[in-house]
Amino acid sequence: MFGQGDNGRVYEFEGEDKLFKITTESEEYRVAEILANEFSKYTTFIPVYYVDGTNGYIMAKASELSSKQKVAIDQFIANYKNYAREQGGEVSIFDYLDADGARNNDERLVNFLRALQQDVRKINIPDLDLDLDFKTDNVMIWNGKMVMIDW
Repeated sequence: MFGQGDNGRVYEFEGEDKLFKITTESEEYRVAEILANEFSKYTTFIPVYYVDGTNGYIMAKASELSSKQKVAIDQFIANYKNYAREQGGEVSIFDYLDADGARNNDERLVNFLRALQQDVRKINIPDLDLDLDFKTDNVMIWNGKMVMIDW
């Protein structure tokens, strides 16, 4: 096993740069179905090469963020949580980004989030923006770009 989280396990293919993920989250799998073989369309998500029709999919293997990138995401999330408390309701990271998050944040992160916002709109699943599991552990680097590896 390569790794595991609250809702699934990830296995590595020996000698390949691909991973096999089994998820218990139906919405996560639904997103993987949409992403399958569409990396040029959804550039802020890890490439998904294959979905098995039930709960597993094959995706590219990515590398860790730099410590500077991790700090930038952690700071953004802390500011977003403060914003959400102030708003007193359910708000997405994109609501915060549109309201105030583009100021005083890492430019590369802001550019990634703007592109992610567009990809989430294209995926067109209701409330995906609110349910998106945006956290430091779920963002990695693939082909030199930040990508969501879990959503």
